[in-house]
Amino acid sequence: MKTTKYKLMALDVDGTLVNSERVLTAPVRDALLKAQEEYGIRLIIASGRPTAGLREIARELQLDRYSGYLMPFNGGEVYNCRAKNPIASYLLPEGIATELYGLSKEYGLTILTYDAEHILSENIGDPYLLKEVEITGMSPKQVANFSTDVPQVLPKCLIVGPPDHIEALEPIVKERFAGRVNAFRSHPSFLEVVPEGVHKAASLSRLLERLDYDRSELIAVGDSFNDLEMIQYAGLGVAMANAREAIKACADYVTKSNDEDGVAHLLAKYLFNHHDESPYTVEEFNSLIPGTLMEALGIRCVEVAKGYIVGTMPVDNRTAQPMGIIHGGANLAFAETMAGYGSLALLEEGEMQVGAQVSGNHVASAMTGDTMRAEARIMHRGRSTHVWSVEIYSQKSGKLVHTARVLNSILKRR
Repeated sequence: MKTTKYKLMALDVDGTLVNSERVLTAPVRDALLKAQEEYGIRLIIASGRPTAGLREIARELQLDRYSGYLMPFNGGEVYNCRAKNPIASYLLPEGIATELYGLSKEYGLTILTYDAEHILSENIGDPYLLKEVEITGMSPKQVANFSTDVPQVLPKCLIVGPPDHIEALEPIVKERFAGRVNAFRSHPSFLEVVPEGVHKAASLSRLLERLDYDRSELIAVGDSFNDLEMIQYAGLGVAMANAREAIKACADYVTKSNDEDGVAHLLAKYLFNHHDESPYTVEEFNSLIPGTLMEALGIRCVEVAKGYIVGTMPVDNRTAQPMGIIHGGANLAFAETMAGYGSLALLEEGEMQVGAQVSGNHVASAMTGDTMRAEARIMHRGRSTHVWSVEIYSQKSGKLVHTARVLNSILKRR
């Protein structure tokens, strides 16, 4: 088992774990399976969805096998997937559902709740209710009277309607039911109402205490207002690129969007290819470029960490052969540049680096109009030498174009 300081990962579902088509893509699924299998990460699926709306995701991610958890109803229940039973459940006080029903009728909105398999409502044709049907995959079930035909002790009620109506209703619910419920928007058209004190961070805190983990060992990822507390609570709080600006402002890191496999990108950066922070920034490395061969070739550094460097180089009249194909010599210069930057980020005080040897293999071609992307990784860090492996890819096709091995000598400054 590979080691990592992170032991658990809490993930929102809609807008985070699944894409805009509500599909768990293969790159995200495979990255999460790898995190569980190779690093021992325990997953916690924390969502406003009911339990039934999370079963398929739990199956795809094999949470029963890897001892994962579900946190449906925004933390209103905590479900142990291996044991197949809830270990905590929090319910609205008796009578709250009837009061919320009256308020929703007063404002011309639809209220709904859930049983084990269905969405329960008087108005199952409401277009906003049908959005919840689409999200959860659960079928709607008509009830004659919400106040008498649904259980009066529930984990959650959801009021749905036009975004401006929901936004106006939120402070009214908070004021009228203060001390009895927690109300928030998980979507512009959804007002979630759960028991007082229930939110994702609170349930995560109780679960971590039960499992004897510290919150510094938790990664939490989300995109909406109901994710804010858990993003702030976690040791590494992550917002999706598609998140609200207020959510991104509170996050430690903003990953790619849910339509760009942002969860997989996050895992690649912080788990699979994690490296310590570089003493130099990308901007500082790029400030060295003017007036050099790197400027002539259009080379730019785009990511830097200790032991890992990423850069780009265009395929144009500066770097291509007369036939419009990337020149092998340009790739060699690109590889040596990235490895040189990488060694600079690893030097101790009083040291300097010089290139000693570079060798490469051209394995494919790229044409004018493309961009080369180099990823340099330290293979050996000795007292007097650094050995780097550099892979150069076509950004258009994603194919590997060139591989190089670079040897840098580490010298003491005189």
